[in-house]
Amino acid sequence: NDLNADFEERMRTWRTERQEAKERLAIWEAEVREATKVQRPPPLEPVGAREPEQPQRRRAYTTTPTMEAARDLSVANPRGLLLHRDELAGWITGMDAYSGKSGAERAFWLQAYEGKPWIADRVKDGADTRHVPHLTWGVVGGIQPGRLGSLVMRGDDDGLSARFIYCWPAPRLDVSQPPTGDALPLDLQQRLRRLPQLPMENDAPLTLLFSPEARRVLQEAREEVKRVETHSSGLFLSWVGKLPGMLVRLALVFSYLRWLDSEPNTTEPAGIEFKDAHRAADFLFEYALPMARRAFGEAALPEAERDARRLARWLLNQKPVPERLNARELRRLPDGPGISTSARINAALHELTDLRLVHPAPGREGPTPGR
Repeated sequence: NDLNADFEERMRTWRTERQEAKERLAIWEAEVREATKVQRPPPLEPVGAREPEQPQRRRAYTTTPTMEAARDLSVANPRGLLLHRDELAGWITGMDAYSGKSGAERAFWLQAYEGKPWIADRVKDGADTRHVPHLTWGVVGGIQPGRLGSLVMRGDDDGLSARFIYCWPAPRLDVSQPPTGDALPLDLQQRLRRLPQLPMENDAPLTLLFSPEARRVLQEAREEVKRVETHSSGLFLSWVGKLPGMLVRLALVFSYLRWLDSEPNTTEPAGIEFKDAHRAADFLFEYALPMARRAFGEAALPEAERDARRLARWLLNQKPVPERLNARELRRLPDGPGISTSARINAALHELTDLRLVHPAPGREGPTPGR
C-alpha cells in the first residue's frame, strides 16, 4: 500500500548498514584479540558496530495487539495507530492475559489516550529499554450493553470509561424502509491518502494553536461542563470532566477533515479556527452528551430492566397498542422489540407487570404463562 511504497528501499538500506556493522564488529574483535595477545589495552567498540534495528512495515490500524506488540508498533508508527475491534469486550478481558502483571496493560492503554511518552524498563531487555516518544492510539469498536456494564462501568474508576465517546441510539422500530446506503459527501478513502504525505519533521508531532474565537468556544464549553457536573455523579461525572479535552481533539479532527475536502494544493491547517471548535462543541453537547447519559444510565441496569425499557418503547410506538402480548410471538415478529429469547421477553413482561404497565392475561385456571 501507499504507506509502504518505500519499504523495499528501507530494507536495502538496513541490509547495507547491517552488513557494515558486521564488518566493523569483526575488525574490532580482531583488534581486541591482537591487543590481548600482546597485553595492550584493547580498543573501545567503534561507533556503528551494532546492528541497526530492522525497519517495520508502516501500519494504520491493528486488531489484537499485546501490550509489547502495541509498544513496538508505536515506535514504528509515530503518527499514531487505530485499534479496531468488532467486540471490545475481548480487548478488555484480554488485558494482562500475556503480561501476567495485574493492571499493567490497562495502564498502558490509559496512557495511550494522552499521547504521552512511554518508557518500558524490563529486566529481560537489559540496556535495550523501549522508549515510545508519543504513545498515540485511537480505539473504536462495539460492545454489548451487559458487557459494557460489567467490564467498563464496574469497579474502581480508573478512567477507562471516561475515555470513550459513546453511541447508543434508540432501536429502530420502523424497519419497513431499508437503509439508503448513501455515500459519504466526499471521497474519504482517496482524500485520506493526503494525510501520510504531510511532513513530520523528526517524527515529532505538530502543535496547532486555537484562534482567539476558538478559545472562546473552548472556554464556554468548560463553563457548560461545570454546570453539567453539578447534576452528575459517579462514572458519568468523570466522563463529563473529559469533555474539554475531547473538544480539543475533535476540533483538530474537524479541521483536517475540512482540509481534506479542499483543493489538493491547499496548505494544511495552521491552527484551529472557530468553525472547527464550534462544530466539535455542537457534536459533544448535542449528540455525545445525551448518548453518554443513556450509556451510563442503562448499562448499569440489569438485563431484565433494559429489556423492559426496550419493550415499553416498542409498545408505545404501536398504533394501535396490542391488547394481548405473547413472549413467543413477540420474539418472532419481524418488526418486534428485538429481544432475542422468549425467556428474556418474559422477564421484561414481569418488570412491566410490577410497574402495572401490563397485566397477566387470565386463563381458565389463572394467568397463562407467557401472556
